[in-house]
Amino acid sequence: MAHAALPARGVLRRDRGVGREPAPRRGPHAPDAGRLPQERQHGDVALDPGGRRVSGSPGLPQLPTLSLAERDRRWGLLREMMRRNDVECLLVPPAPVRYPADTYFTNDIPGSAVVLPLEGEPVAIQRGASVAGSWLQAQEWGEGSWIPDMRFGPRAPAMVRVLEEMGLAQSRIGTIGILSGPNLLPYGWTPQPMWAYLQKELPKATFVDVLDDFTGIWLVKSDEELALFRYVSQLAEQACQVMLDVTRPGVSEVEIYAAVLHEFHRHGAGMAHDLFVHSGPDNLSWDAPRWLYRAQAPRVVQEGDMVLSEMMPTVGGLEAQVQMCVAVGDVHPDFHRASEVARESYEAGLEALRPGVKFGEVADAMAEPLQRAGAWHITPLIHSLTPLTMVGRVTRGTDRSITDRFKQVDELPGTDLDVVLEPGMTFQLEPDAVFGRRQVNIGGNVIVTEDGHEELNSLPTCIRFART
Repeated sequence: MAHAALPARGVLRRDRGVGREPAPRRGPHAPDAGRLPQERQHGDVALDPGGRRVSGSPGLPQLPTLSLAERDRRWGLLREMMRRNDVECLLVPPAPVRYPADTYFTNDIPGSAVVLPLEGEPVAIQRGASVAGSWLQAQEWGEGSWIPDMRFGPRAPAMVRVLEEMGLAQSRIGTIGILSGPNLLPYGWTPQPMWAYLQKELPKATFVDVLDDFTGIWLVKSDEELALFRYVSQLAEQACQVMLDVTRPGVSEVEIYAAVLHEFHRHGAGMAHDLFVHSGPDNLSWDAPRWLYRAQAPRVVQEGDMVLSEMMPTVGGLEAQVQMCVAVGDVHPDFHRASEVARESYEAGLEALRPGVKFGEVADAMAEPLQRAGAWHITPLIHSLTPLTMVGRVTRGTDRSITDRFKQVDELPGTDLDVVLEPGMTFQLEPDAVFGRRQVNIGGNVIVTEDGHEELNSLPTCIRFART
């Protein structure tokens, strides 16, 4: 993917006006849209030295991987960013699964602290000896760890020792996740005691926040990253089909939950967040099901219910999301009306999504059908993926059944609305439209391309109807 006309990678472009030519659309069923091959009959299985199936493995699709060339591309962009900010190294504390910044450096299990110097080899630090065997085994099986110098122990003291070894204890140090944070973690993710320790032990260092520049790099995907994104988006499509197949009256929410997770896990996908599954004729619940955390029986699906799910699978550090909405039998007419509005919002987002427009323009285009119809929304209509930093207005017009019940119900604003879209950015278009307490939430994954966009999902982008 060529980006010759773009500014230095890692600089988020903002506030640039553009024209309004319609964007070409690429359908989710194009040959290169990431569709997984059909499963084949079992036979002799070839294994690599680590016991993993090699190409042509029966029962599983071919999984895209990230190469050492991808590692070098990332580190090269990061070092260009370091030079622009006049810092001699990057310091990345262990990051959360929702914002796995450390895995961008390591291509490995989350939770590492990373020190990347401007010159020389980086060091990654995991929590202690109990996990060292995992890296030993990976090296023995030739799994190609990106950072050979792995260390194991309390991470704050280890980071200080590494900086001292590198002669960087008194340098300008770029920080990610310490002095600021992204949308869901605006204060960063570094524990205060860790930050206090680093300041105490490195009194002559100058810490420079480079999160915004790092985000600009992270948001724009390479060809290898886009292959993974298409793969995990297609896994999400298949999981939506599983949900549609299993949803019917008499099935509990946990049966739907288990079937969907099985589809992801059997293909090696993890989850960036608990799977959402909620059902009912007027259920405004969102986030994880309450029965995951409270000792109570899962609800049983009934005729007239709407069953909604948000799925957030990840593979290789690339996250996709889909919103699946299944009507069970005859549902209230408000659901049909909400479905039409949500689909109109989705199509408006596709029409607006292309290089050169500001993110906020796309968010506004998606909001217009809801405002015209008098619908409100619970969750954002669009946001970026890997990382989740650009977010449209989260909630607008909350129903009084909620605001009258609780003392404080804040509608959160959007973030990074002035960022200019570039080819290689990935988004979930996830419009929800609510009339009173009847909600429809749909959506799938889209890539910004050189000449428009590439749509990766179809099943979750409309309301679907269960067989009853």
